[in-house]
Amino acid sequence: DVDTDFSGFTGLMKLVDVLSGAEKKSQKKASKRIAIIHVQGEIVDGRGSVGMFGGSAAGSETITKAIRQATEDTSVAALVMRINSPGGSALASDLIWRELDRCNKPIVASLSDTAASGGYYIAVGADEIVAAPGTLTGSIGVVGGKIAIGDALDRYGIHTDVVSRGRNAGWLSSQQPFTASEKDAFRATMEDIYRLFTSKVAQGRQLDREHLDTLAEGRVFTGRMAQAAGLVDMLGTLEDAVLRAGQLAKIPDPVAAERLLLPKPRGLFDEFLGVSGIHQPYPHEAQTSEAIAIRIFKLFGQSGVNDALVTRLSSKFRLLSLVASGQPLMLLPAVVEIR
Repeated sequence: DVDTDFSGFTGLMKLVDVLSGAEKKSQKKASKRIAIIHVQGEIVDGRGSVGMFGGSAAGSETITKAIRQATEDTSVAALVMRINSPGGSALASDLIWRELDRCNKPIVASLSDTAASGGYYIAVGADEIVAAPGTLTGSIGVVGGKIAIGDALDRYGIHTDVVSRGRNAGWLSSQQPFTASEKDAFRATMEDIYRLFTSKVAQGRQLDREHLDTLAEGRVFTGRMAQAAGLVDMLGTLEDAVLRAGQLAKIPDPVAAERLLLPKPRGLFDEFLGVSGIHQPYPHEAQTSEAIAIRIFKLFGQSGVNDALVTRLSSKFRLLSLVASGQPLMLLPAVVEIR
């Protein structure tokens, strides 16, 4: 029965628990559960972020913690990685892959609208991959660079001095372009990461290098094309992936198995406040990008804030910050919109 008595102080506290997404303490854990771990948005280092208008970034710390929780939970029999990401930080993608590699439970990757580059890198850490026919996936490659703003600042009378030691010490400096030596070192690092990427795909998908070379170098595929090429196992939905994970875990009735959603979904109060917990705000990435987007709208005379436009613009700022970071990226090099 559903308890709908919210009268008095006790009822008020009960209502707060319901709205905040708190689980009932008396609820018993199911003996066989399937964890569904969402990787949503650009893959970044550190903690993930969710903005007030829906934009999000998948942080390596947040995702690896969720994988570790599902691995250590004895009631969880299998994991489903639900991926909707164009990729991002190469380091963050590799940290997530390594955490999947440590997991001793069946793992199925479920590819949503986009699971490209770093998103696909994570997927090859699963035992099987399920994609939608129209999923954009592949993009096995590495991009990188940085944005040098020193000259632009000089035009406005803002002058900076860079103190460095070592031939390639200015690699990450945003004040000046790459030197020839820094460019060579950066390119060598990108080539090392590309070799790592292709080796992980060859290992996870059991592909020979000659065939893989025809699929790599940044090529993008639909889910149907990827299945024909051997990059995914089957076409299907999230439910199909959950069913397959249950079968691999030998759960008698996978359809009826309880699902554990990770990272833990935010409650209504968290959604309203834009925080990950009642007392702890999300990191600055999403909030900063959305604040910039709103200021731009105001600058150009936009009286009202369009949530959809803010989400799109803030996503562009996160992509720009990744490119400007000066680190190699496993990132879809173009924004693909199907209309």
